[in-house]
Amino acid sequence: MLRIAVCQLPLSIDSPDANLLLAESAIRKAGGDGAGLVVLPELTNSGYAFRSIVEVEERATTLDGAVINKWAELARELDIVIVGGLAIAEGGNFYNTSVIIDETGLRGWYKKVHFWNDEPDFFTPGSDEPLVIDTKFGRLATMVCYDLEFTEWARLAFLADAAILALPTNWPDGGISTHPTPMEAVRVQAAASQNKMVVAAADRTLDERGIRWSSASIIADFDGVIHAISDRSRLDEMQILIADVEIPTDRKVGPRNDLRADRRPELYGNVLKK
Repeated sequence: MLRIAVCQLPLSIDSPDANLLLAESAIRKAGGDGAGLVVLPELTNSGYAFRSIVEVEERATTLDGAVINKWAELARELDIVIVGGLAIAEGGNFYNTSVIIDETGLRGWYKKVHFWNDEPDFFTPGSDEPLVIDTKFGRLATMVCYDLEFTEWARLAFLADAAILALPTNWPDGGISTHPTPMEAVRVQAAASQNKMVVAAADRTLDERGIRWSSASIIADFDGVIHAISDRSRLDEMQILIADVEIPTDRKVGPRNDLRADRRPELYGNVLKK
């Protein structure tokens, strides 16, 4: 059993320093409540609604910068694993990333592959598969936001034997009804169930330059059952969702069925041709 915390934060592109202080506060609160895995939103350090590449440059951190070093200190102090979204500058480019940090420091970073709306104006897309690493509580994968909507991408994490998928996200409110459940949360449930993975998605909140967010943070178990979901009556404030979730140890979904063994990849070739 793993205690997971997802931190839905009211981020602001106009207050990057405040964003990081808020993130530290949330990490400490989650760790103090016994979480072993803490997930933060997409672009926690910068906010999302950029107007210029200069704004990205001013807000981006580096792989050896103060943000990752601070999160590594917190991971050591609290004995936790942190997954969070960051704008990172590396090699003359800017990347929308998710980082995995534990008590040993930065374990890896993933560059978002599937871009939404204006992101290509500011970031360079990644080309690597979802990051999957071994942790003390099982195989942990990460990707970012819109990546999850591509079923092939979540399946790659499954094929790499991920038991948990941590998803930093900034889901814009697309105007679809949130009753009874936001569509973004439904997609998380589907990915969890179809791949027999625990999925923990940390969304953000607070309007930013005219963008309203879905604020649909969620923790779903490997059957797709919701263990925690954001309170829609308090969408403009920080929410830390905590759930104790069983981690899958196999891909069995019935006495005679196994999601990996039952695959028929020899029939799937056309998926990648169309």
